[in-house]
Amino acid sequence: MKIAIPVKDNSLEIFPRTGQAPYFAIFNDSKFSHLVKNTIEEHDEENASIDHVEFHRKQVEALGDIDAVLVLKIGKHIKQALEEKNIQIIEFPNSDYKNAKELIENYNNKK
Repeated sequence: MKIAIPVKDNSLEIFPRTGQAPYFAIFNDSKFSHLVKNTIEEHDEENASIDHVEFHRKQVEALGDIDAVLVLKIGKHIKQALEEKNIQIIEFPNSDYKNAKELIENYNNKK
């Protein structure tokens, strides 16, 4: 199973806002595989000239063939873009996880 987690950088520190994450850590069968840089420039939710869902569809496409995302928070537009691709969204609201490896280990232990 391929899982993406929004992260700050190669330290794999979890980035709390999924759609604005600078990178996504990709895990393959619970093992860290690689980072995917979020090549879409940050957008202004209030004044963006493009459709917000379309903006996030491009982010989702860049992630490649993933099965799920583990997130602390997720906005409605990226959530819709992920759901359109049948990518499972697993939320960990109000959690204290700081590192993607810690989060995926906890996820695997609870399966």
